[in-house]
Amino acid sequence: MRPRLGLETEHLLLREFNRGDFHDLWMLTRQTEITDILPDWNMSEERLRGFLEFVISSYDRFHPGDVRILLAVEHKQDGRLIGWCGVFPNDKLPPEERELAYAISKDYRNRGYTTEAAKGMVSYLFNHSSLEQIVAIVRPFNGASRRILEKCGFVHQRLARLSDGEDYHYYLLYKE
Repeated sequence: MRPRLGLETEHLLLREFNRGDFHDLWMLTRQTEITDILPDWNMSEERLRGFLEFVISSYDRFHPGDVRILLAVEHKQDGRLIGWCGVFPNDKLPPEERELAYAISKDYRNRGYTTEAAKGMVSYLFNHSSLEQIVAIVRPFNGASRRILEKCGFVHQRLARLSDGEDYHYYLLYKE
């Protein structure tokens, strides 16, 4: 039996998604505060269900040399699924790069939870994979996400036009 993927921080559990998370995940993807920034998450119920199955099946294939991981972010005190955090390839970036991505419910923002989840994920992967660097991309209007990355130690590299024709702030964090 394989070990479970995940970690615990002061206020959060970053854990594997399970099928029982579907309703809460669906409700998160109905929040315009999330989908306005991450429009790919505005999926039909059927497509989201399929995506959740894909994510769950990916845990058995986790490979430290080819990181692709998306974990549920659960608030420890109330046991609620409040978001997600992961590192994986992004088709807008070169295939060898791994991007940090995250989202937290509007009801749990401005409490440091997104930064806590991102820091935990980065630390976990630098200790449990062969990643030497992680990138992050942020749309110019998303100042909150840029501040989160900077709190996590990411360094702004440049404003980059990516394959979708849009401009993004491109950040990089090296393993120490």
